[in-house]
Amino acid sequence: MCINKVRLVVNCVFLLIIPQYVFAQCDAKIGEIRHLYDDFESYYSSQKNPARKEIRVNLTNDNACNAYMLLSTENQSQLKGQFQSIRYQIRNDSQKLILPFNTRFTFIDSATNINLLIPVGTIVRAGKYQDKLVLKLFDGNDTLLDEKYLEIQEDIPARASLSILGYNTGSSNVYLGELIPNKEYNMLPTFKVITNTDVKLYISSENRGELRHRIYKSKYTIGYFLSLDGGLVNLKQDYNRVFSYNGRNDFLMELRIRLDDFRNQAAGEYTDVLRFQISPLNY
Repeated sequence: MCINKVRLVVNCVFLLIIPQYVFAQCDAKIGEIRHLYDDFESYYSSQKNPARKEIRVNLTNDNACNAYMLLSTENQSQLKGQFQSIRYQIRNDSQKLILPFNTRFTFIDSATNINLLIPVGTIVRAGKYQDKLVLKLFDGNDTLLDEKYLEIQEDIPARASLSILGYNTGSSNVYLGELIPNKEYNMLPTFKVITNTDVKLYISSENRGELRHRIYKSKYTIGYFLSLDGGLVNLKQDYNRVFSYNGRNDFLMELRIRLDDFRNQAAGEYTDVLRFQISPLNY
């Protein structure tokens, strides 16, 4: 009689249960990008407030998935032009300066604002400028969801202004007092030019470089030269001169008058009218 022994092998299977945290899928995308405000093109260095460009970025399919955005720029926060680069600042909704770059922008009600600012006092030359913003959208797991590029193009127009400083700035009349041969008179005003480009100065004399007797206009005249920044200007014909932009937004022009060596002139009042005009040059 054969007896078969059966060995019963009992295998113990342990079920290991590992909790898994599942994030809801985020399908957010960068939606409409709107320009809310922009005064970059009207910027001038003597204004009291920064120039500002405000941009609103909206999301689609946000579904409260804690998406955030990183911002960088192609030119490292500089508007590059033909003659110079303009460094600008980036601020978020709370007006905090964004440094270093790639700082997060968070969204409230599926929107966030980007503020670009040219600081007060920045010297800006007229011309065309550009930069490119790189917008990258991430979910809560730091997974890239979307990426967009936004071109920034600005055309800052040429402008120039002329103002009077110094002697008798409240009047357009200059009184030389007693006229003495060969004397140089320095009580003329100084002109201040504010510009963001090269400028051309035009000067014309109504009497072609002569002080004429108020009554005997054609009989009694006294010739003179205008001194402009130390150089003598002959006003027998219209005068013009180009002043090159030198990285400053203003410069001064000092004026003087030197009389000819005249003789035997009638007593009385002698006058002339000088006209000054300054024009920005566009390239």
